[in-house]
Amino acid sequence: MSEDRGAVGRLMGAIVPRAVDAVDVGEVIERVDVDAIIDRVDVDAIVARVDVDAIVARVDIDAILARVDMDALMARLDLNAVLDRLDLDDVLERIDMNRLIGRVDLDRVLDGVDVRALVAKAGIDDIVAEATTGMAARTLDLARRQVLGVDLILTGGVDRALRRPRPEIDPEHDPDVRLSASGRPAGPVARGLAFAADWAMVSVLFGLGVTLASSLFNLFAGEAVITFEDGGLSWALGYLAWWFVYLWASLVIAGRTFGKALVGLRVVAVDGQPLSGRRAALRVVVLPVGFVGGIAFVPGVVRRDRRALHDLAAGSQEIIDWGGRAAGIPSALDRWVRQHPTPTPT
Repeated sequence: MSEDRGAVGRLMGAIVPRAVDAVDVGEVIERVDVDAIIDRVDVDAIVARVDVDAIVARVDIDAILARVDMDALMARLDLNAVLDRLDLDDVLERIDMNRLIGRVDLDRVLDGVDVRALVAKAGIDDIVAEATTGMAARTLDLARRQVLGVDLILTGGVDRALRRPRPEIDPEHDPDVRLSASGRPAGPVARGLAFAADWAMVSVLFGLGVTLASSLFNLFAGEAVITFEDGGLSWALGYLAWWFVYLWASLVIAGRTFGKALVGLRVVAVDGQPLSGRRAALRVVVLPVGFVGGIAFVPGVVRRDRRALHDLAAGSQEIIDWGGRAAGIPSALDRWVRQHPTPTPT
């Protein structure tokens, strides 16, 4: 039996190639029940022997897909494996996303999505944080701009009252002139608000520290310590010492205290360099003298560079500095600033 099959195979091998060359294959297929033939052959084996890409290139894919039950086809496909082989960005560029979203049950889609991972990948948290930070910064700058406007009006009035001549400076060509507020001497209103914020900060922190220390002492020692109500020189000295530490450390480390940072001020040496520890200590020690009749603060109003007594003693200068952002002035005062340029600290 095997010999017969071998003989038939040899016969077919000799005849079929010549027959195929001599026969109009298209005409043969027209006379044949193709579905019946497909049922009798191993289609996978045939597909394995042909150039599939060449066939696909010659076939009207849209016409084929129009005749296919797409849902049944998709049910048999490993869609994840297909997606792994696709350039999804290119696919998405060719799809009408609005039309697609209109046909999709988004709630059902999102039920199967790791929303946290999606938000993290899209950077939405960063976008929201940046927008929130930007809004806070713009609000703060708006308040600073109003304070700056009041200071410019006040100091401009002082200059006119003193009949102070305008400086012989050409703001168009002199590189040492600031037409913006950045680097200009800080005015008395801004400095006063900064000090008020610092006073509140120092008082709150000192009060919290004393309350915590008293509570711990009562807890472990079983007896009360002196409270604010009791008064006493020790609390006054402690409060002054805390003021010194707060101001000195802030100026040495950051060049500004909490209040100055809030208003947009910075303390530098007269040469524009950061304040040294010795100069910062001298500035803090001389500062209380200004509270005796307020005389020491007069230079901060009448001098062109707005340096008060503690600035003169320490060789310091308090300037406007909003960090990485330019210190914008109110538009109504822009012309006045151009007419009253102030040299930067040198």
